[in-house]
Amino acid sequence: MIMKKIYLIAAAIGLAVGIVACSGKTSERSTEETSASSDVRESEETAQGSMEEKKGEKEKENLEESTDKETTATKEAEKQVITGQVQAVDGAIVSISSEDGTEYQVDLKDAETRSDLEIGEGDEIQVVFLEEGEEVKKAKSYDIIVSAILEGDLDPVIEGTIRESAQDSLTIETAGKKTYQFSTVIAQVVTGDTGLAAGEPVEITCLGKPDEGIALRVVTESGSGDVEATYNALLGTLISASDTQVTIQAENGSQFAFAVGENIDVTDYEIGEAVEITYEGSLTKKTAVAEGIDYQ
Repeated sequence: MIMKKIYLIAAAIGLAVGIVACSGKTSERSTEETSASSDVRESEETAQGSMEEKKGEKEKENLEESTDKETTATKEAEKQVITGQVQAVDGAIVSISSEDGTEYQVDLKDAETRSDLEIGEGDEIQVVFLEEGEEVKKAKSYDIIVSAILEGDLDPVIEGTIRESAQDSLTIETAGKKTYQFSTVIAQVVTGDTGLAAGEPVEITCLGKPDEGIALRVVTESGSGDVEATYNALLGTLISASDTQVTIQAENGSQFAFAVGENIDVTDYEIGEAVEITYEGSLTKKTAVAEGIDYQ
């Protein structure tokens, strides 16, 4: 009887051990399956997130590209190029009559240009601007095709306000805010009572283009009523004279030739003497004609 109980107890213990072992294996398999399932889901979610991110970046690139194309197209559509003649100048604002007769007002204040010349009435210019529906167009750039001051029969003349003066030089600023510096070594200077004072309006006759910086004649506003302001004159040393031409050497070493005008007898003057020649025409274009010769 005792042995039978021992056998039953042993059998019960073995059954319990088997149940525990089976339960452990089942738990391990369940954990492994849960882990594997979680890994698969994470992988799928990561892949899906990456695809959505790439899709978003592509859509952003397409949008930016589309915006750039639209902006470029808009700018090209708005850009206007006109060629015409300057009718009036008011500071940086110029009035232009285009080739088809259309009138424009254009602000050149911030415009780029390759020209060193000041814009003046009669100039032929080409202007690029963006059409924004404004009455006064804002120019992007402009070029002077034909300068009126260089096309005439006289030497170029430029107007401005004196900014600084020295013994042999003068700096002015034009209405268009361009600054020019001139040598006045050979210039005929007519100033009235004010002299070359800063802020004084002035008119300068140039030898060549204004940016070459050689003044032939300087007349301030206060000196414009003087008799001397009514004619052109140049001082120098007489180095040759004939019935048709006289030549002088100016103080800066440059030589200037003049055709001999009526009522001038060149035999009255000696070579090497200092003289003043009054003239008409252009020294720049070498068409100057001597109207009078006086000793200095």
